[in-house]
Amino acid sequence: EVRKRARVLVLIDVSGSMGEVVGSAGGQSKLDLAKTAASDALADFAPDDEVGVWAFTSTDQPAPDGIYTELAPIAPLGPNLDRIRGEIAKLVPLNGTPLYAVARHAVATMSAAADPDRINAVVLLTDGRNEYPPDTDVDGLIRSIQVSESIPGAVRVFSIAYGQDADLDVLRRISEASRAAAYDATDPTSLERIFT
Repeated sequence: EVRKRARVLVLIDVSGSMGEVVGSAGGQSKLDLAKTAASDALADFAPDDEVGVWAFTSTDQPAPDGIYTELAPIAPLGPNLDRIRGEIAKLVPLNGTPLYAVARHAVATMSAAADPDRINAVVLLTDGRNEYPPDTDVDGLIRSIQVSESIPGAVRVFSIAYGQDADLDVLRRISEASRAAAYDATDPTSLERIFT
């Protein structure tokens, strides 16, 4: 009730590796656990927080269409909660991981309509490393998302390194450049706690 309201874009990796079964999770895949964690975490938002969701994976289409699908546009969560949960439940693992490109597009999208009276953030969940040849410029990405503490409404990128193969070092660089934090969920069963 007392915190600033949030404007958050959640990015969920649906690359092929998200289909891997987690041995300690009763036959569930990494994506199954991620869908549950993301859906449950929505309950932690206020109804008037603005939340959007993208699923990202590489396709044969050029960016931005070839790197993400908008499951839900950024809008007040309250009236859209059930629809967003339904869209998340339909996700299936697909292709590669356009990590840098999707981070770049997400921050640009959020920055273009940032609200200085809200917490503007991207939550980036991935289990992999960048696998998108058209965008391999991590240093350029870091420069493009660096923010100063004095900028009102600056977009923060909170990243979650999910599973043993996630590029935690790069995710830390991305989050630190935006004055946010990276979280280590290399144990996939810890994801729900970390997402919350």
